[in-house]
Amino acid sequence: MLQKVIRVGNSLAVTIPKDFASLVKFKAGQKVAVETDMSGRMLLVKPAVDIGKTSLTPEFFTWLEDISSKYEKVIKELACR
Repeated sequence: MLQKVIRVGNSLAVTIPKDFASLVKFKAGQKVAVETDMSGRMLLVKPAVDIGKTSLTPEFFTWLEDISSKYEKVIKELACR
């Protein structure tokens, strides 16, 4: 689904489709946690109540990508065994 980036004061915002907001129970005024993944140019938005829960961080994905690139040949050889 495509959403438009809009200006709100001095900030930029992306609207959340009503069906999705209803499904995940997002409400106007609710605080959310926003994580950034600069290497993938992505944002992850989740309810603030999930902040304390463990999740994979953007740093982990950066590390995984680095390791995967560095050991690509070895990983492919192991996969063939």
